[in-house]
Amino acid sequence: MTDAVPTKVPVSTLDKEMLDKANVKKEQFTSDMVKYKIILDEDKTNDYPFFLYMASIMNYIEYHNGGCLTEWGMKSLEIDISHYFKILQTKDAVLSQKDLVRMLLNLLNSYAVSILTLGLVEFRKEDPVKFQELNTFPTTIEEDFDLIAERLEIILPKLKAVLDTYTPLLETKYKRVFLEEKTKGFYKSIFDPNALKIRTNQFPSELSSAKECK
Repeated sequence: MTDAVPTKVPVSTLDKEMLDKANVKKEQFTSDMVKYKIILDEDKTNDYPFFLYMASIMNYIEYHNGGCLTEWGMKSLEIDISHYFKILQTKDAVLSQKDLVRMLLNLLNSYAVSILTLGLVEFRKEDPVKFQELNTFPTTIEEDFDLIAERLEIILPKLKAVLDTYTPLLETKYKRVFLEEKTKGFYKSIFDPNALKIRTNQFPSELSSAKECK
C-alpha cells in the first residue's frame, strides 16, 4: 500500500479575492507607517504626525480586518486641532460646541490608539518570540518601539487630563452627539470594557459609556 498523497485544497475565487484585498490593505498600511514616520522624524516634538503614526501601526496590526480605525476615525485624527488650543489659551475664549466635539473626538481617538499601541509594545517586551510569530514589522518601524513606549507614558496622562477637563463642558445635545460619534472611529468596540482588556481603567470616566445621555 502506498502512502496517501495529501490533497491540495483549492483556494476558492472568493477566498482569493479576500486574500488579495487583505494584502492590498497591508501594503497601504505599511506605506502609511513609513510616511508618518518620515514626517515625525522631521520634527519629533510634533504630536500631530505622532498620533497618525500610532494609528497606522494599529491599522497594520489589523490589516486582515480592514484596519483598526475606520475611515471616519482616521479623518478625525487628520484634523489639526492646534488652532483650537490656541483659541482656548486666549483670555475668556471658548470654543463653539461643534468645535469642542471635533477637538474631543480627535483627542479621544488619539488617546485610544496610544493605549492600544502601548499595549502592543508591552506585549513585545513580555513575549518577544510570540510577538515575532504574530507580527512582522519593517525593521525601521520596530526600532522605534522603545522610544514610542517612553513617549506614550508621558503623553497618556496629559491626554486624559485634557479630556477630563473639557468633556464636562459639552452640553447635553452635543454630549449625545459626541458619544454617538466616538463609536464610529474603530471597527471593534474598543470603548466597551468587556471588549478591550488593555488599560481600560485609564479611559476617562466621562467617556466610558454612551448610556449616560438620555
